[in-house]
Amino acid sequence: MFTHDRTVHLILNPAAGQRRAGRQLRKIMQNLHNDGAEVHEHVTARPMHAAELAKALPDDGAPLCVAGGDGTLNEVMNGLHPGSHPVGVLPFGTGNDFAHMLGIRTMSDTLHALREDRQGPVDIAEVHVVEEDGGVVTRKMINAVGIGFDAAVALDVSNGRGGRGILPYLFSVFRVLRHYQAVPSVTVLQNRELTSSLFLACIGNGRSSGGGFRLTPSARIDDGMLDLCHVRAVSTRRVLQVLPRALNGTHLSAPEISYEQMTHADISLDYPLPVHVDGEVISTQARRIVVSCQPSSHRFFIGG
Repeated sequence: MFTHDRTVHLILNPAAGQRRAGRQLRKIMQNLHNDGAEVHEHVTARPMHAAELAKALPDDGAPLCVAGGDGTLNEVMNGLHPGSHPVGVLPFGTGNDFAHMLGIRTMSDTLHALREDRQGPVDIAEVHVVEEDGGVVTRKMINAVGIGFDAAVALDVSNGRGGRGILPYLFSVFRVLRHYQAVPSVTVLQNRELTSSLFLACIGNGRSSGGGFRLTPSARIDDGMLDLCHVRAVSTRRVLQVLPRALNGTHLSAPEISYEQMTHADISLDYPLPVHVDGEVISTQARRIVVSCQPSSHRFFIGG
């Protein structure tokens, strides 16, 4: 238990994890109360509401628990004032990739970290997307940015055809493969330039995204670096051969793949492609994507 009464803010997305987070609200509140916390709860009601709630939190430095998945946490980090409330992730999303990087698998892991006040610094990244019409979209990223094929699949899945789970994802892969084409691109890193067709690029702060695909298996959330998995044009047959290997991170030996570590990446495309940040598609017409690491920019509660 906490040694004294302690304020804890809670932002919960009731729709996260196929509404599992909403069903756990009473249990979350009870556990925090049992630990001696005074809980200020906030429940999201619409897209980007979590960002609004985080921005409006009082400047009291109290812990903030976020109940949801990577998408909910992304919204919170896009509203939260830098260096303010330390964040505890309650993993009630579908994939919970970022929570796993924190050593958090269950709500009990988070509560234990709060009791012990076990915190650590975590890198965040800033993403700027210049669109076909010249508009600019800016978003913070906690886990991964996907450019090209994986963003096109995420967009197809978000259309809601075929239910939830792994099957609609696989159906989307096949649907997108029928019409998707790589585009000429130039990727500028600190010490290298890649000029090639681009099938997909994943820039990872964490090791995995999409519920377990380890596209950037060497990434760490606290090393001050970002990892880039760059895939050149590949045939449909080759995609189906290599994609399963991304589940355990053994895809990097494929000759179509380049893997780099950097603090800054600037990708220019000859034709527009979609982009997702932490699983949410933020542009379907991206022509330039600039991603920069912000080392140790926030503190999170860490699992044991």
